[in-house]
Parts: sequence; structure tokens; C-alpha cells
Amino acid sequence: MDDVKEMHRALLAWYDDEKRDLPWRHTHDPYAIWVSEIMLQQTQVATVIPYYHRWLARFPTVQALAEADDQDVLAQWQGLGYYRRCRLLLEGARFVAEKNDWPQSAEEWRKVPGVGPYTAGAITSIAFNQPTPLVDGNVERVFSRLTACRDSGPQLKKSAWTWAEGVTPHKRPGDWNQALMELGATVCKPGAPLCGACPLIKKCEAHRQGVQNELPIGGKKEQAVELTHLCWVPIHNDRFGIRQITTGEWWAGMWEFPRVTNSCPQPHWLQSAEIHEVGVIKHMVTKHKIKLVISLAYLTNQLPELRWLTLSELESVALPAPQRKVLRLALAHIRAEQPLLF
Repeated sequence: MDDVKEMHRALLAWYDDEKRDLPWRHTHDPYAIWVSEIMLQQTQVATVIPYYHRWLARFPTVQALAEADDQDVLAQWQGLGYYRRCRLLLEGARFVAEKNDWPQSAEEWRKVPGVGPYTAGAITSIAFNQPTPLVDGNVERVFSRLTACRDSGPQLKKSAWTWAEGVTPHKRPGDWNQALMELGATVCKPGAPLCGACPLIKKCEAHRQGVQNELPIGGKKEQAVELTHLCWVPIHNDRFGIRQITTGEWWAGMWEFPRVTNSCPQPHWLQSAEIHEVGVIKHMVTKHKIKLVISLAYLTNQLPELRWLTLSELESVALPAPQRKVLRLALAHIRAEQPLLF
């Protein structure tokens, strides 16, 4: 117990002196903390900061988000990726707004759509000062090295949660949780940690054994699946044709230029279109490595199954990041061929 208290003192003192000045660390508003935690999942801090400010300016309260139009919400999120997070955040906001009361415990937060053990621990410890643990990739890494744990994969996560439950303090639990994550993000990094800057070096079993660079033990990486998609940018009278992505597909609810896998039949309307090949874009979706082959399709009539928008109108539509790249590449090609068109 004395060792745990000493660890608390050392890490919290370090956090007070060395923590980064991040906007969500200036509030105890559960909504703002919730938004930051969802945005930070699988996204770098530097990327999140401007999105966080714009989001709270557009949707300053959970009620404002709950009442927002789905397309407006998706448009504000575009560029952050992993859009399922956005849809679940919106669903969760509507759930909380309907209850008209904030969940108070981690167990209650777990009932909110999109809120798992980590997010519940973050909100309740930071916003409500409850001694609830959390574990993310940073905490797993700190735990693995502090204890020289050689577990990997799901077993490492389970072991880390057991450890976190035993060391989370009743005083300053939110700062403690943030300090653990900060340590993992800035000092106890993947690969070669900065052990000389670590406030817990005297408690670190991996450092004592000289195996800190070997831990945590990585699990097997999934092999990438390579796919080729064909994409057309329909154009008629200075307007672009887009379609809404259906449920069950990546980026469901957002908009895109017509796209099929290269093994699927091509759209019937291509037979009457003037096709100009544009180029190729490569991107990743989860474990899928996708080559997107892009062409312009000039049409003599607007297709009723598509939504037709001007270039300025496209700016406010929720397009996934790869589709924004498609648009930029298409515009560059058009302007090279017809400088006065757009």
C-alpha cells in the first residue's frame, strides 16, 4: 500500500509539472469531456484539437447535439475518420437528452450508446471525481512495463484492468487517470521509452530487468486485404452527382461519388457518358488497403438516382475523407482541361 501511495505522489507531482495544456483539461463538463474522449479514440491529439473547438462551438451542449440534423453532425465530424464514433456519439447524446439527467456512475454510463468501460471511466473520474479506473493503449503499455507483464492481446487488457482497479486513488482520480495516459503518450512511448524522464522509474520492473524496449509484447497483426474500387465523378451543367451511402456500408449516411468494386457490374448510365480517366487514390479502411480508380463521367442528363450539387454546395456535404481526395483530384484534372469551368 505504501508503494502505491508513493506511486500516486510521484506520478501526480510529475503530471502537475509536465502535463500538456489541452483544452479538455480546462473543464469538468461531462459533455465536453465525453466529446474529447470519443474524438481522441484512434486519433492523434494535434488532429483533435481544432475539431474539438469547432464541435463545441457548433454543438455547445448535449441538448444542442441531440437536436442537430444527422447530416450536419456528420459534416462537422468529416476528416476525423471512424465515423461510427460520430453516429454513436449522436445516438448517445439523444439518449442522455431524453433522460434529461446525466448518468452519475460508470455503470449508468455504460448504458449510453457508444460508451464502453474506458469512456465511462474517463467521464466519471474526470467530470465527477469518482475513483473509476480506465485502460487504453497508453495505460496498457505503462502497466506492462511497470510490472514486466508479458501478457499480450486480450489477456494484457484484462490484466491491466485488474491492476488499474487496484491502484486508482480516491483523491484526484481524474488527474491520476489522465496522468497515466499522459505518461504513456509522452514518456513511456512505444518502442524506446524515455526512461530518464519517467517519475516511476524506481518502480519499473521492466527497467530493472532491462526489458523495457521489449514490452508490451505485441499480438499478431492482421494481414491487409487489398481491394480495387472504381469511382466515377458524374458532371452535368457544372453540377456534380453524388449518392448517399446505404446502411451496412463504410461511412453509412454520408455521401459519395458512385463507386463499385472492380468485380461488380458497372452502372448502366456509363454507356451514354463521356469518360475521362483521372487517376488513382490509395487509402486504408480498418484492415483493407483500397485502390480507388477515378474517372470523370460527363452526362447529357441528370440522373434521378443522384443528388446534384454545385461545387460550393459540396463543401457543406458530409463526404468521407477519401471522397474529398477524389473531388480534389477531379477538380485538378478539370481545371487543367477546362480552366474556366470551375
